[in-house]
Amino acid sequence: MIGRALRAQARSLGGDIVLVGVAAAALVMSLSLATSIPPEFADAPAGVRETLTTPFSAVLATYGAVLAAVYGSFRYTVDRRDGVIAQRLMLQSRRATLLVRVPTSVLGGALVALAAVVGGHTALAVTMGGIPVEGASVGRTLVIGAVAGLWGMGLGMVVQAHLLALFVVPMSMGVALLVAMLWADGAVYLPLLAILEAFHFDVTALGIRSAGALDHTTAVLVTAGWVFVAVASGGVSFLSRDVT
Repeated sequence: MIGRALRAQARSLGGDIVLVGVAAAALVMSLSLATSIPPEFADAPAGVRETLTTPFSAVLATYGAVLAAVYGSFRYTVDRRDGVIAQRLMLQSRRATLLVRVPTSVLGGALVALAAVVGGHTALAVTMGGIPVEGASVGRTLVIGAVAGLWGMGLGMVVQAHLLALFVVPMSMGVALLVAMLWADGAVYLPLLAILEAFHFDVTALGIRSAGALDHTTAVLVTAGWVFVAVASGGVSFLSRDVT
């Protein structure tokens, strides 16, 4: 049962228009960084340019996380809207259908985050002649995308409605930046900033005071808690609610 469900999910991933669309949005959004970089930075020494662009890694990870979450939710809500979920439940159990969506959301989220990284470094290459690509930072961004994909999948299963997910899921991530303007010490416990801190990104680049940042262990626990709640809530919703 699980093998058949995995094969069906893998076939859908091969022609995943949702993934292409969200990855394209991540690419375009990160390319827009070029407009925020003063032209004179291109003439700075390589070491200076690298220092000046260090905060951009956190910004790119943020873009990747938000859009990976959107992908995770859309991958479910589009299938539900188009009747794909209902059709598959005629051939496989709900539990199998739920389980096989997890790796798809993880992989898709990572690919969306990769698109954000590619777009960001392309923007830096055009405006500043580029900076060295730090493999560890790219890897952490991809993992953040994978985690955010799971978060989005859980919320998508709870929300169910496609248009509502378009609003709820980005806000579930972006609200941390809004709260940080008024209450930075509390904002670091919200999903986006907790995820960034869990994977060693400098949230001071997003306006958070270094004194208010979480320590790594706490950030990991908070992130795990948020993702567990989202996926568990989504799983309960999927197993108990009508999907037609």
